[in-house]
Amino acid sequence: MKKMVCSILLLTFLFILTSCNASVEEKNPIDKEVFHKTSNDNDNPSVKDVKNVDVANTHGSIEGLERMQNFYHNLQNGISSELRIVHYTIEGDPIVTDLNYKEDTVKVTYDSSRDNFGSGEITSVICSDLLEEVNPTNTSYIATGCSDDFFGMAEILTIEYNLGRQDLFGLELKFGEKLENELNTKTKEATHINASKTRTTSDFKLSTPVKQEVFKKLIMANYLGELDLKTTCQSEDSKEYYLKVYINGGDRDYHWSSCDQGSDALKFTEIAEYMILQSEMEQTESPETVIQGYILQVEDDTLLIGVDLNILDYELLKDEIQHIDLSAYVFDFISLEGVKTDEFKIGDKIETIIKGSITGSNPGIAQVKDIMRLDISVTR
Repeated sequence: MKKMVCSILLLTFLFILTSCNASVEEKNPIDKEVFHKTSNDNDNPSVKDVKNVDVANTHGSIEGLERMQNFYHNLQNGISSELRIVHYTIEGDPIVTDLNYKEDTVKVTYDSSRDNFGSGEITSVICSDLLEEVNPTNTSYIATGCSDDFFGMAEILTIEYNLGRQDLFGLELKFGEKLENELNTKTKEATHINASKTRTTSDFKLSTPVKQEVFKKLIMANYLGELDLKTTCQSEDSKEYYLKVYINGGDRDYHWSSCDQGSDALKFTEIAEYMILQSEMEQTESPETVIQGYILQVEDDTLLIGVDLNILDYELLKDEIQHIDLSAYVFDFISLEGVKTDEFKIGDKIETIIKGSITGSNPGIAQVKDIMRLDISVTR
């Protein structure tokens, strides 16, 4: 009898406890909120002493870039999301940036506690939006409408892919069932075999804009990182690819099959097919050069612009431009002549077609053939 009474009392207690817990959850619905994780736990970047890393920026080699893109996409669609980014210092210490988007605000938290040469602080700033600014040679993600930060902005991640800053860039691509076709910008030879016919070109080349686009795609695919590419597939229609990239004083090679559906292989297949498509088109160096930039000075019929700056770069430079030696900066500056300057003002982002060539450097000098003002949203 005592055992029965005890059992009834125990069941009653558990029922009351369960009811209380349910009541607490209903009174605190925020505890139920589900954040969209931009990462896949099985293939996150590995960083010593830092867990749950989504994006790792190792001096420009960026692993997990697609998660940054996914976070931006979620934010644009009002989906609550979290993202963790690690930047490495020159000494190799990790600096952590956490993004937390919820209810139209972005909380940005900086953690430098693992930086042996830094302040060791953990600080946060609340922002209202995230800007993706795409330039011809770089892409930046910048939090805007921020409290307690420079110019109300915080630079989250920048991806550089300026081919003009490389000393050498060459490409060798072999493709086909037995890698029988070849495109080679170093030897300037191309071989296409189709229906037992061989077509060989001894003056093969890819134009500078095409090579710039290939370089951008390689950077976005993290070509210098550890990749997972497969060459063994159970498919009769599979195409083989072999790509060798010559960059400055080194080279990297990659071999994969078209039936490899991994994320790395899909990116490299897109690069290879882009090269193949371009090789079948006439490659002419355009006499017109197109550039983008922010206006830093307006004088008479001349505009001074900073080429491929992002909005935060512009804000940092605009008040200093009168007192600095332009040649000391890593940015490129161009003085555009022949412009109706009354149509433009300092701070405008413009795109211009250059007449002829650019002479000199920092600032270079160029004649304008055509010019238009850009809304920053156009470059997103």
